Amino acid sequence: MISEPEMSDDPGGDLPGDLLSNSDGPGTGPTVVREPRPWLWAVGGIAVASAVWAAVMHGTGGTTPDLHGYHLSGNPCSGDVLKPLKDAVGRRDFVTSGATVSRGPALDKLSCVLTTASSAGDGWATTYDISVSVELHKKTDPRAEFENTRHARVSNLPGYDAGSDPAIAIAESGFTSAADVHPVTGVGDEGYLLTPSAPGQTLEVLHGGAVLTLQVTGYTQWNGTNESPTDSGDPPEEPDLTHLRPAMTTAMRHLMTSLAS
Repeated sequence: MISEPEMSDDPGGDLPGDLLSNSDGPGTGPTVVREPRPWLWAVGGIAVASAVWAAVMHGTGGTTPDLHGYHLSGNPCSGDVLKPLKDAVGRRDFVTSGATVSRGPALDKLSCVLTTASSAGDGWATTYDISVSVELHKKTDPRAEFENTRHARVSNLPGYDAGSDPAIAIAESGFTSAADVHPVTGVGDEGYLLTPSAPGQTLEVLHGGAVLTLQVTGYTQWNGTNESPTDSGDPPEEPDLTHLRPAMTTAMRHLMTSLAS
């Protein structure tokens, strides 16, 4: 075994020079004096500086978000990526838009839309729109903005027309309040289903630096030969989209897989 006599405090031991000091008094042996070592201060200074630098980098967004291999290539609205949701809607004749892509040093975005319409009887038609939006945040973590939705409170400020309905004004603003947010588990880091008063269902998912949105809207409109539907009776009810929620979650998982492949 290799001993370490330089670390011994026993009298007569071979202590390093910076721990030895001769006594001024006659007949006294060496006195141990523990003076600070310069290299210890240096190491400590480096450690503190590293911790401070890490904190600064974290606070200024120095750590880039993990994109989990997502990249924008191809059109996710075409092919079978959204097939679970299309099957749940019950329509086969979807019209697919092209995918619009925006690329920048900090953010890449993609959007596309699927649309289908069918007769609802008596000159009325029901239209379904499925829209996809993908945001890849390459510089800053989007979590704070993503979580802001579940805490948001929407209010109507003075100045609107007194004859209008405040509820309608809020619904048409496009803002989503915390009351419309319902957590969804099993997709990404966090997922929310947004159900505002407008006829639509929106699933938003956060996964690292990626924010993915899948929205379904359904509405009924007049499509008859007459200019006015006044002679056709009451319009049919707006389509119920709540049964599409499980299919939206499945389609979102397919979308995430396709973006990472």
